Amino acid sequence: MGFLHSSSLFPFLLVYIVSFSWPITSSADIYGDFLHCLSSSSISNLVYTQMNSSYSSILESTIHNSRFTTPTSPKPWVIVTPLHVSHVQATIRCSKKHGLQLRTRSGGHDFEGVSYISESESPFVIIDLANLRSVQVDVENEVAWVQSGAIMGELYYEIAQKSRTLAFPGALCHGVAFGGYISGGGYGLLFRKYGLAADNVIDAEFIDANGRILNRKSMGEDLFWAIRGGGGGSFGIVLSWKIKLVHVPETVTVFSISKTLEQNATQILHRWQYISYKFPDGMYPSITISTTNTTTQDGRNLTVVVTFSTMFLGRANELVSLMQNIFPELGLTSKDCNEMSFVESILALGLLPNQNLEILLDRNYRVSFLVATPSFKTKSDYVKKPIPEIGFQGIWSQLLEPEARGATLNFVAYGGKMDEIPESAVPFPHRKGNLYKISYNIRWREEDNVNSERYIAWMRRLYSYMKPFVSKSPREAYVNYRDLDIGKNNEDGYTTYAQMSVWGRKYFKNNFDRLVKIKTKIDPENFFRHQQSISPYFG
Repeated sequence: MGFLHSSSLFPFLLVYIVSFSWPITSSADIYGDFLHCLSSSSISNLVYTQMNSSYSSILESTIHNSRFTTPTSPKPWVIVTPLHVSHVQATIRCSKKHGLQLRTRSGGHDFEGVSYISESESPFVIIDLANLRSVQVDVENEVAWVQSGAIMGELYYEIAQKSRTLAFPGALCHGVAFGGYISGGGYGLLFRKYGLAADNVIDAEFIDANGRILNRKSMGEDLFWAIRGGGGGSFGIVLSWKIKLVHVPETVTVFSISKTLEQNATQILHRWQYISYKFPDGMYPSITISTTNTTTQDGRNLTVVVTFSTMFLGRANELVSLMQNIFPELGLTSKDCNEMSFVESILALGLLPNQNLEILLDRNYRVSFLVATPSFKTKSDYVKKPIPEIGFQGIWSQLLEPEARGATLNFVAYGGKMDEIPESAVPFPHRKGNLYKISYNIRWREEDNVNSERYIAWMRRLYSYMKPFVSKSPREAYVNYRDLDIGKNNEDGYTTYAQMSVWGRKYFKNNFDRLVKIKTKIDPENFFRHQQSISPYFG
């Protein structure tokens, strides 16, 4: 008998390996046992395996960074889309029983994708909270209960249907889901007036690693403190939040003014640093920096454009008078201003169509430039001393490099109420002493993911350049702008305190130690974990 061709041997070898390789057989058994465990909990119709025709659409439905949708991106064994608290409990119980890692996704906006991918080779399961999206607004008592899967737009819409003078200090982006946003602290248009979203949470419904349902009273003040800004995916799953609503006038004013380098943008921006944090707390001063096509005197076809934007809790005439007195360099006039309701300012500054408020309910709506460039990398910094003009010149040089065509920088002024709230009030520590926060963003087209390292390398060069101009010891970062470059945990789930401190103190400063103590108490086995989760104290 002749020898078989190697291609003919392959099926036989595959059967042989599967039959006699203990780890593979063990994994298959675990997979089957896990699914059987879920089926006994009567949630089979909410479970999507990789064999299910809807699996890919469910997985990708709230992935907002196409950097993590490549063929090599780790995929979950199973996605569970609970409709009830018992479904969440069952998924936790079955995952824990069969040794599967768990990821919790509320809106999918995590900048490093840790709510829906895993760097470990171990199989994992996603609990997708998109169906848990109830919003109950109580205007009389000025509170609301919001489930973690609800998006900001749904909350804003429900408030606007009942009141023109109530609001919540939530995100500018309407599609951000509540769970992840508050878990990181959450800043927005009203944070200089009323503090963070996390500062305005008064109760929560929480499930721990043992499946217990806890509220503020039963969980205790330590854990309640930790879930309001200690980062998502570390302590358990918050199903819903009770928040207090805040007051806004019937009419607010919005403006955006753009200046190029040739229109003295550098000098105006330099001046902005010295005064914006002193603006009245009813103002949200922000800046967006990007490049635009032009023809300059020195022959360049690109220039830098700086856009100064503000939402003001008041009328236009008051804002114009104020700005002419404290920031005449900008040249604001009444023609630059638009009066509207607070919820309409979300549409205006969020670049949403302003024909009607129903757009706030559209979870799938993307601004055009986000659709065109769905892959991105983001970093953040905090500035405590004004950057000199020569420092900005170095930024401009890097923004004019070829790799930076999809880059933007965003500055958000601090001060106001943020100066009054102690750093230890919630885990988010970035309070008094900050002039403004910077976010660095670079985006590219999905088909250009093969060149992603080129864009990320540019981002890292800019971040390195900025080191002398930003906070030090630690170089602070915002946990909701997650950045795995600053450090991450070991894949096996056992990370030393010293290793975790590298990134933990950048996000949480002196609050980091308290978070570790709380984690060690509430989840000593480190069931809830990811690349940058708080771990128990392992020494």
